[in-house]
Amino acid sequence: MARERFYPMMRMMDPESIIDTFARSFNEPFFTDTFPEFGAKTDLYRKDGKIFAEAELPGINPDDVELHVYSDRLTLSAEKKSETKEGGDGKSYFRSERRYGKIERVISFPVEADPETAKAAFKNGVLTVEVAEKTQDKAHKKVAITGD
Repeated sequence: MARERFYPMMRMMDPESIIDTFARSFNEPFFTDTFPEFGAKTDLYRKDGKIFAEAELPGINPDDVELHVYSDRLTLSAEKKSETKEGGDGKSYFRSERRYGKIERVISFPVEADPETAKAAFKNGVLTVEVAEKTQDKAHKKVAITGD
């Protein structure tokens, strides 16, 4: 009785019903619109001594992208600007799923990279960044050890 007094919802729903309701809610359109994913999905891979990062930036103008490459990471920021004009554009929208706003990502490299070799290209809404891995000097010097 004391449990029902403090947790009145427990009388109405058993734990299985709660879990079922929660799982079912993920198929409802409300959740897909409420938690949008906005661009910058990335792939990071290595090929022929180089590190490649590919980021999806749909609908973003390359001029609105800022990219910095460091030896251990790259930083990416971009902004997709709304195309509507201030004061309205005369359209009566029934639904709008297009997203606008700022994207910022920091992508860590798995190995040390040489920022001086960085190149970037933008094609079909995908930004590709290529950076050479920093090579370890194979040259060495034999050092003589002196005693007392």
